[in-house]
Amino acid sequence: MRASPAPWLAAILALISASSCTDPAAAANAASEGVELVISRELAPEPTPRKDAPEPERENALALKPIHELRGSRPASASISPVVVLAAVAAFLFANIAALLGIGLLTRLLRERREARGARFRGRWEPVLYARMAGDAVPLPPLARSERTLFLELWLHTLGYVRDEAVDALTAVAKELDLPRHVLPLLDSRSPLERLLAMRAAGSLRLTEAAGALQRKAAQRRPRSSLEAARALLKIDAQKGFAALQALLARLEWSPGAMAGAVRTGGPGAARMLAELLASLPPGGGRQVVRVIELLEDQVAIPALRERLLGNRDAEEIAVILHALGKLGGAPDRAAVLALLAHRNWLVRMQAAAALGALGLPEDADRLVPLLRDPQWWVRYRAAQALLRLRGDAALRGSRAAQTDRYASEILDRVLAEGPAP
Repeated sequence: MRASPAPWLAAILALISASSCTDPAAAANAASEGVELVISRELAPEPTPRKDAPEPERENALALKPIHELRGSRPASASISPVVVLAAVAAFLFANIAALLGIGLLTRLLRERREARGARFRGRWEPVLYARMAGDAVPLPPLARSERTLFLELWLHTLGYVRDEAVDALTAVAKELDLPRHVLPLLDSRSPLERLLAMRAAGSLRLTEAAGALQRKAAQRRPRSSLEAARALLKIDAQKGFAALQALLARLEWSPGAMAGAVRTGGPGAARMLAELLASLPPGGGRQVVRVIELLEDQVAIPALRERLLGNRDAEEIAVILHALGKLGGAPDRAAVLALLAHRNWLVRMQAAAALGALGLPEDADRLVPLLRDPQWWVRYRAAQALLRLRGDAALRGSRAAQTDRYASEILDRVLAEGPAP
């Protein structure tokens, strides 16, 4: 009987079999079983591998990869912590809030400094101007170059509240300070405020040498500076000022109220100038001029309005003229208003009804009754208001009781609830 191998030989054979085994668990078992593993491997037949069969992929291939390789395969964005993102957003918001607060504080400090400077300037100059207007020959304080804008603001503000001798006294103060020489360069200043003050001062001082610059600025057709330039021109040279106004009135975007304020500067001849301008405009181009004439409330232009109404086919212009005649016209305009109550355009019917309420007679009320059933709400409303003015409250309530039309009843109820129109 053969003796078993020595213990050291059995250990070597176990290590060799463990190194050739693919399964770690089988290797561990082989190390413990010793010779029996070697005998089983020697007796087991070797399988013949197929050349066309691919080598099977190991199931635990990923598990055998080192950990640092698996970490390196993650996307780069996954390494940014949400805490870092939130901190960046918070820092951005804090920086913006701090910047806004800083800008607000700086703006407030600058405004307070400017207001304090203006208050000190007025405290020094107002007593002097008031004393000069009262006739006291007090000396004038020195006027620094940086204070000229402040002086122009104070001087023009004071000039707007005084008349006659006080105006002459303020003009003398401006000439004593050599203000006309300083105003002319300011007409071309980069500051809009300085240009505006210079234009007003040039007009108040009647600076003829500023007429050319004012004409150029009026031709620029800027909403504010053009009107101020035309206003100043009217004070310096009425003919040039009216020419500038005519060019501005041809454009519809100008405010009628602002235009009327500029035209009033031209004095009594302003309404006559507008009447002549209205007669020279093409059909449909006089709406803006008519609105300014109405705001001036000058009876001189009424004949021009009546002449413009005859044969006019522009519905919007007819409506504007009727509105003006309802405010400025009289009995001679009643027949023209009655003739337009049945106009095909609802704007004309509405303004004709409103004008008849101001110019008509009580017997004209029956001509307004059909308009209470007009398809347009505003026509019905103006007709009901005109009926209230011509017939009175009591008579209109009687007419309301006899009405069977729903639209007429509703509009009469509304007008009766509102009361007489102003």
